Amino acid sequence: MRRWIWVVIGLAVVLAVAFIVVGRQGAQNAAAPDETDTVRVERKPLVASISASGSVSPKAQVALNFGMPGRVSEVLVVEGQSMRRGDALARLDSTELDLAVRQAEQALVMQQIAADQVKSPRKEEVDAARAALASAQANLRALLQPDAFQVDIARRQADVAHESRYQVQLRWDQVKDAPVGGLGRDLLQSQYAQAVLQSEIADLQYELVARGGSAAQLAAARAQVAQAQSALDRLLGDDRALRLAEAQLRQAEINLELTRTRQANATLAAPFDGVVSEMNVVPGQAATGGLQPAIVLADLSDYHIDVGVDEIDVGRLAEGQNVHISVDALPGASITGAVERIAPTATESAGVVSYVVSVALDPTGAPIRAGMSAIVDIITDTRDDVLVVPNRFIRIDRSTGRAYVNVRRGDQIEEIEIVAGLRNDSESEVLQGLSEGDELIIVPSTLRLPFGG
Repeated sequence: MRRWIWVVIGLAVVLAVAFIVVGRQGAQNAAAPDETDTVRVERKPLVASISASGSVSPKAQVALNFGMPGRVSEVLVVEGQSMRRGDALARLDSTELDLAVRQAEQALVMQQIAADQVKSPRKEEVDAARAALASAQANLRALLQPDAFQVDIARRQADVAHESRYQVQLRWDQVKDAPVGGLGRDLLQSQYAQAVLQSEIADLQYELVARGGSAAQLAAARAQVAQAQSALDRLLGDDRALRLAEAQLRQAEINLELTRTRQANATLAAPFDGVVSEMNVVPGQAATGGLQPAIVLADLSDYHIDVGVDEIDVGRLAEGQNVHISVDALPGASITGAVERIAPTATESAGVVSYVVSVALDPTGAPIRAGMSAIVDIITDTRDDVLVVPNRFIRIDRSTGRAYVNVRRGDQIEEIEIVAGLRNDSESEVLQGLSEGDELIIVPSTLRLPFGG
């Protein structure tokens, strides 16, 4: 029994000693820092930037389609061909359009002649129109107010007819009651009847001349005067006639311009100097102006990159800021640029608000091509000769927002509060709390948060 008691006591002593040894070693290990993760505070330039990705785009690129339907008659270029502004790229069959242009040109010539006639009529035409107007006016006046001389003549003619009738009637009265007739009596009766008729006609003519024209005659006479006046006005350049001629001339000019525009739309021309980057048309093909462009022209004399920058960072951007560009297909190539334009309005996608920023590339000897993927680093600020430490050595207190670092002071490690300034993705400027040459260390047991987190 006693032996078992001593065995138990011995085991307890061994366990106690082992616990103490392990505890001391753990304490020593906890107190010993990981001296492999240290850095010296140094003074050097610091650059802050905003990174974004996009693809290389040419200075200008346009998808071209014919301005009207038709059948392609000619394709004058091949893919990759350099073109000058105004050069023809392809043409539609324009036979009917050419005829329409010629017809519109002829119509314009005819309308010009008509307008010139209104502005400068010939003397013979004017004299004839004036004579026609005078005749129509005289006829109307005669109908409205009979001439006294003509009335007197008509009255005298009626008196003569009455006298002739009276003389014939005297002779007829002598023989009309005779019991026996004869050739002489019948002839006298016929003469009497004619005299009566002539006297009645003379009376009617007198009444007609004295009274003037009828309503129908007056209306016809007035219409003749108006027609003659209108013809003369057209020749003399009446304001309305002149305006009408000028309007018709302008209409003819517009029609010619429209037909020429349709004729021009049958030719696809280069709107600027560039290179044919895509071809989707062949001779004989029907051009319908669908979604697929007939020809794509690109200006490869310059390039730019459009990127989206988060609304949090866009306030740090300004036009003219320098940009470093990394192209995936051209590793190691030194390509630079500058911020050319910042969109005034935002775009939203999946709840993320960003602004389109256009970066213009500087001239480069690198074999850059449109469509290449690239990462741009927009330089927002720089500092020269400042104290700089890596962000991973900085700890941020979540509750206060203050920044701390661990500094080795001889055999001791001290936690020092610092004031940070400009920062980028990997380093930060230190404004207060450290000196050049201070050694920073990361203690494994220290809770470290990414700077800015």
